[in-house]
Amino acid sequence: MVETTRTPETRDVWPRALLLFAGGLLVFIGLALVVLKLIFGSAPYPELPGAADTGNAASPALQRFPEADLAAFRKKETSELATLGWVDRSRGIARIPIEDAMRMIAEHGLPNWAVTAQQASDCGPAAQASPRAPQSQKCLSANPPGKEPRP
Repeated sequence: MVETTRTPETRDVWPRALLLFAGGLLVFIGLALVVLKLIFGSAPYPELPGAADTGNAASPALQRFPEADLAAFRKKETSELATLGWVDRSRGIARIPIEDAMRMIAEHGLPNWAVTAQQASDCGPAAQASPRAPQSQKCLSANPPGKEPRP
C-alpha cells in the first residue's frame, strides 16, 4: 500500500480574488449604466403631463388635486340631494330632498303606474311612458277611463 501525505489547507477563500471580482462587478455595472444612458438618453422618471401638455390629445388629463376634486363633487351632490330645484323646467321635472320623498312615500305609498289601454289609446304613447308628467295629467283628467274622448 502506498502512503500519501496530506497537508491541511491554509485558506478557504482568497481575499485578493474576491476583491478583484467585486471591483470588476462595480466597474461593469457603472459602464452598463453609462452605455444605457447614451443609448436611451432619457431621464429615469419622465415628467407628468400637466399645463405644458394641454395641447397634446394623446396624453391623459390628470387631476392635480384629486382629493379636493372629490370633496367638491360630493359637496355638490349632497347639496343637490338636500334642496329643491328644477331638473328640466320646460318639461315640469323637479327634484325634492330625499327626506321629503321618503316621507311622502311612507305616507301615500308608491303611485299606480299602470295605465289602462283606453287611457293609453286616448292620450297617446307619451302618457303611457310618463303618466306623472303634467301633459299626461291634463290628458288623463280630460279623458277619464270609460268616457268617450273629446274631439
